[in-house]
Amino acid sequence: MRPITKQTIAVVVSLFVLFVAVYGSYMPMRKAEMFIATLQGIQANPVTSLADLENRLSVPLNYPSPIGQEELVRNMANSVLGFVQNSPNASSTDELLSYLDGYYAPIISRGRGMSFGQDLYLEGAIHEVAFVKTQEPTDLQLAEQYYLEGHALGPERPQPLYGLFDVYRFMGDEADTLSTAQTILNLWPTDTNIRAALAAMQVMPTSSPKGK
Repeated sequence: MRPITKQTIAVVVSLFVLFVAVYGSYMPMRKAEMFIATLQGIQANPVTSLADLENRLSVPLNYPSPIGQEELVRNMANSVLGFVQNSPNASSTDELLSYLDGYYAPIISRGRGMSFGQDLYLEGAIHEVAFVKTQEPTDLQLAEQYYLEGHALGPERPQPLYGLFDVYRFMGDEADTLSTAQTILNLWPTDTNIRAALAAMQVMPTSSPKGK
C-alpha cells in the first residue's frame, strides 16, 4: 500500500472518529446539560409568564443534536403539564398547547420509539388538564385519542386506562366509563379508588373482577 493511500485512510478514520465523538457524545451531552441548567434556573427563578417559559425551554430544545430530542421533549411536557395546571387563564393554556405540539408533533407522527407509550400518555394528560381549564371539547377528544392509542400499545398499562376513565366521566359517557372501570378492576381488583368513583356515580360493574 502506497504511503499516500495510508495517509488518506488515516485521515478518513480520524475524521470519522471525530464525527462520532461530536455528534454521538458531545452534542447530546451538551444538549442535556443545557436542559438541566434551564430546569435549575426555573427552580431558582420561577417562570413569570408563558413567553418566559417558552424562551427558557427553547434554548436547549432548539440546540441541534441527533440524539436526545425526544427525551428532552418528554421532560419538557412534564414541565408544561405543571404550568398548565397552574395557568390562570384559558388563552395561556391554548398558547402553551400550541407551543408543546410544535415539538411533539414530529415525535407522535413517527409512531414509534422506546417510550412512545409515555409520549402518548403525556399528550393525553396535558389535553385533559387543558379541558379542565378551557372546557374546550376538542381537548377532551384529543385526550381520548391519545389515551386510546396508548392503551392499544400497552393494554395492561395503567396510565392510559385511568386517563380514559376520567375522560369518559367528563364526557358523561356512563357506558364507556363502566366498561373502562371493569377493565381496570379486572387487572387490579383491589383498586378502591375506582370502586369509590363508581359508587359516587351510583353505578357498579355488572360482572365480578377477574379472580373473584
